This record gives sequence, structure tokens and C-alpha cells, in this order.
Amino acid sequence: MNSTPDTVRVFVACEVPEDVRTAIGSVIETLRGRSGEAVRWIKPDGIHVTLKFLGEVPVKKLPAIKLGIQEAVVGHSPFELELDNIGTFGGREGLRIMWMGVAGDVLRLEALVRACNAALAVVGFEPERRPFRPHLTLGRVRDEIGTRHRAEIEVAVGKTPVPPVSWRTSQVSLMRSRLTTQGAMYDVLATFPLRVRQPAVVGAA
Repeated sequence: MNSTPDTVRVFVACEVPEDVRTAIGSVIETLRGRSGEAVRWIKPDGIHVTLKFLGEVPVKKLPAIKLGIQEAVVGHSPFELELDNIGTFGGREGLRIMWMGVAGDVLRLEALVRACNAALAVVGFEPERRPFRPHLTLGRVRDEIGTRHRAEIEVAVGKTPVPPVSWRTSQVSLMRSRLTTQGAMYDVLATFPLRVRQPAVVGAA
């Protein structure tokens, strides 16, 4: 579903730096070689850690959303993350989504997610009920692929090594998703730096 002129499809995310996207891109190429055209792969430059998906929202609501995110990041300082194992989400037909896990300071990432949920609930967005599982989506299996083929792909995924890559997360982004025939395209609408608020100096002018 594409946005109308009065709405925009948005989500809150932590982006990953270019060198990490390059490393993930090499993993995707390895997986592509093992699965053929059965999977729609994510473009590496669009990979990110989603904190909260907001969906289609009125453009006039964006200022309140930005204010909510700004409030959510207060008191959260930058933290380190790293690539973890490759995993899958399934459905009734078997393998549906391939993803790469995220490790490192996950507790601080989870605290940031809770803060975003709380702040955005104030402006009308229901908190996510499912447990937060930090991951980077790599690809989605095409609908027409049969159960047996999905199982074969899943076995291949489990044998794929993950490069030892880490990075520093220093900001949160409000991002727009545009669905095109070439896949989803992402634009950054606003960024919110992570930094601990400095205590006021007693006696300062």
C-alpha cells in the first residue's frame, strides 16, 4: 500500500553504518547463491534495526511523532551493537523471512524501544505487545515457493557464516517507507542523537 498525499508510511529505526551494510551485503550474496531467485532480497543500503513500525500516518501528525521520539531518546547514550547469527521467521508454509540477529548492548537497545513505545503511546500509537527481537531483515521468500523448497533454503541459511562486525549506535531515525516495483525505498525524515542530558551546574548563570 502506497501513501496518499495526506499520509506517510513511517517507522522508527537505528540505522547501521556503511561498512556494516557492506558486510551484510556480502552475506546476502552468499545466500542468493544458495537460494536462487526464490527470495526477494533487501538492498543493503536499506538495512536498519526497526524499533517501532507506525504504519500509515497523517502528515499533520509528524510533528507530534517527532516530539515523542525526541522525548524518548532523552537519557539514552550511544551504545555498541554487533552482528549475530542468521535466523528465520516462518509461517504455515515454512520459511518466510530471513534475518540476521543483533547482539552487543541489547539491554540498552531494549530500553530505547520501551522508551519509544511509552512516548509514542501518548500521541496515539499502541505499544507493541510482542517481545522485541532485534534483527536486520535480509530477505523474504516469494509467495509461490513450495514448502519443500522453503525447507531446503532454511538448511542452506543455517550453514552461512556471519562476519565479526560491530558498530556504534549514536542516533535514532524517523524513516519513511515507499513501496515501489523495485521494492521498498527508505528516506530519513528526522534524526535524534543519543546523548545523556548533562546535569545543571549549581550556581551557573
